[in-house]
Amino acid sequence: MSKIKERIDEINKTAKKSRTINNVLWVVVMVLTIGAIGLGFWADQQRGAAIEAKNEADSLKTLANEALAQIEINEAETRRKLDSMVASNITDLWKQAKTVNTLMAYSNYAKEHPNDSLHENDLVKALDDLLNTEGYVQIVETNGNKLYETVTLSLEGEFIKFKTDKSVRNGAIGINGCGAANSTRIGVLLKDKIVRIEEKCEASGSKSVWAKIAFTK
Repeated sequence: MSKIKERIDEINKTAKKSRTINNVLWVVVMVLTIGAIGLGFWADQQRGAAIEAKNEADSLKTLANEALAQIEINEAETRRKLDSMVASNITDLWKQAKTVNTLMAYSNYAKEHPNDSLHENDLVKALDDLLNTEGYVQIVETNGNKLYETVTLSLEGEFIKFKTDKSVRNGAIGINGCGAANSTRIGVLLKDKIVRIEEKCEASGSKSVWAKIAFTK
């Protein structure tokens, strides 16, 4: 009888121990389950925050690109307006130079607008129309004395003016092959009048130099 009672007590102890273990395991499982649920919820929150942050970044990037595009459009429009203003100003100055129609006026224009391709051919034609008369003038005497002064202009070519009034002839005197063989006087060039040298002729055995010039009659 006592052995049976001992056996029952032992079984009861074992059962109690098992229940305690089961309770502990159940608590552990519940904690793990709650932890897993909480972790999943936190992960969802983090994913949502990440997605929201990415969407905001994409939105900001789009706004930045739109702003840059608008800046480029504004800059292009500003450049177009400036180019138009410059072109208009150049055209107005060219008209002024044409109205004055002198070497100095064209030189000042060329100096202010050295890269004006729009009126490049117009400038060449205007100069040819202005310097529409040609003749021959002695520019250095037989003793080497220079009869002219160099004039610096912002134009293509070599320009000079004379210290005194000069006779203009249709050929050089004493130089073969420099204009007409029988040189005659065709006009007078006033002192300080600017002319363009087209060609130079040097005398043989002398320091004398004649020049074919283009000038305004």
